[in-house]
Amino acid sequence: MGLVKKGKNLWFFEDLYTDATYGFQVSQVIVPETDTGFQKLMILETDRFGRVLVLDGIVQLTEEDEGIYHEWIAHWPIFALNRPARHVLIIGGGDCGVAREVLRHKSVEKVTMVEIDRMVCDLCREHMPAVCEGVYEDPRFKLIIGDGAEVIRQMKGKCDVIVIDSTDPIGPAKSLFNTDFYQSVYDALVEGGITIHQTGALILQPFEAPGSWRQIERSFDDVRVVQFSNVSYMGGPFSLTAGSKGKGVFKKAERNAQKAFKKAGIRTSWYSPQISAVPYPEFQKRLETDKYGEEIVMDIELPANSRPNARQVSKWALQTCDAINMLAFGEPIFAGDKLVDGETLVQYVETSAISYRRYGRAGVLNCFTCAALPVEDAIRFSLEYFKTGKALCWHLPRGSFADIKKIRQGTRIFEYDLAHAGISRVFQPRLIESAEAFSRDFGFFKEKGPEQFELILDLYNCDYSKISSSAAVARWAGSDFPKITGLKAVGQADAPDFGHAKKKTAGPSVVQLLEGGSNISHYSVNWLMIVVNIVSKKRFSLEKTIRQTMKYFKGTYAVCWLLPRGNSGQPLKQVAENTFIFAVEAK
Repeated sequence: MGLVKKGKNLWFFEDLYTDATYGFQVSQVIVPETDTGFQKLMILETDRFGRVLVLDGIVQLTEEDEGIYHEWIAHWPIFALNRPARHVLIIGGGDCGVAREVLRHKSVEKVTMVEIDRMVCDLCREHMPAVCEGVYEDPRFKLIIGDGAEVIRQMKGKCDVIVIDSTDPIGPAKSLFNTDFYQSVYDALVEGGITIHQTGALILQPFEAPGSWRQIERSFDDVRVVQFSNVSYMGGPFSLTAGSKGKGVFKKAERNAQKAFKKAGIRTSWYSPQISAVPYPEFQKRLETDKYGEEIVMDIELPANSRPNARQVSKWALQTCDAINMLAFGEPIFAGDKLVDGETLVQYVETSAISYRRYGRAGVLNCFTCAALPVEDAIRFSLEYFKTGKALCWHLPRGSFADIKKIRQGTRIFEYDLAHAGISRVFQPRLIESAEAFSRDFGFFKEKGPEQFELILDLYNCDYSKISSSAAVARWAGSDFPKITGLKAVGQADAPDFGHAKKKTAGPSVVQLLEGGSNISHYSVNWLMIVVNIVSKKRFSLEKTIRQTMKYFKGTYAVCWLLPRGNSGQPLKQVAENTFIFAVEAK
């Protein structure tokens, strides 16, 4: 919304969220919205908060409470160290609030700040001098105008603490949210060093801290989330996520902080080692969650002469959203109103999706969410809606960070009987090596094989620039993927960007309808992961498809399931024996 006139007064409303905002009255516009070449900057005067820095419609700091954030992100890692910090690197932080706090430590001999946007430095220095008080006059301070992701590669083993004081993962900060960058940060630290960066509001951005946790733990030896509250950051509890180079660093962090804080004699207004920064139990539980989401896959036998059309299936999809307590996003996507054999209907659920297609009398349904999924509610509603009694089901953990054996154990294959409101005996898929799945005589496709099937793919450690771009994911789904598989695309790829601030997760989704099936995929920029569902009547090369997809998105590891679809009449044991799970590593 930005600046808005309300009667005689001027107000500012933040643009971070699409479904929630907060605002404050503005007494004067100090710096009108200015395009810096990297982002849009404003500085506002207010009676309540003093001067306010706004970048791309999002409040970065206010003079009234900037000390809360800057004291915690600077002092927490420095006091947590086993020995006094000498060299501190700040990436971002053009307002210089972090540098101001770091320079209060007498042990610090050098502070290097790398800021990509010079205008942030210059305008904050001119119009918010209290924030950067004394920084530019201190001989220990060095400013580099450049990309932190590039500069940090030249600093191997030089830094005791690295503070990543960036905006959210959009605009000029995009290069700071990927695995390669975190590895460069790790390499730049001395043994026992700590890095820390902001990871959003824990309630309104519930997957940003867990996503960063997952990224950081791939490179660092230990991870810790620090929780505090800041008035000008909407959403209550706010988070910083820290990583250490060396095990056991954080075990001593609280004891170190007590001693070092007392010895340093630094007077703080907001930070204290006496204040618990441990996340609330609910947030800690989210951090320990080892899966991105879950999916229920159902094959049901439609009643005789039942051929639900697009209107009827759209109603099912929307009512399924209600049944599982999710919100629909946008209008359903489908090729034709009649939904003839093999045609797909997709309903986005924020960054997840519900889909339907029919093969003969078999209704082939998928319901994926990146939140807790009430599985039996989804099954019962679908059976009641389509007036049938049984469902053949696959319940899958999606985007799990467990090893493949645990993922297999967490995958359930069962029948659900509506009359008895119960689940049959549960089976697991067959775990095989990728070499078997890629061989010419793979049993899944032997002889006649399934008339239609589904390849489900979770791909990890992907390239941020690819998975955060709607154009890039649409190009893969609408052009590259059909070429690889030989499957014929129907219409254009639909690839909305759900945005980094949505409630469930961050990143675009894409739907590409195919003749006889579909390619539906979702992209998590926080977890550097994509989850893909491909349903097809036509066979294609599994190895070529999976490896080319990994190459396109620069993923390093994939977990794959292969399911026979449209087989609701087959014995459960036979279906389970013909359901496979395997892992693929990049060459």
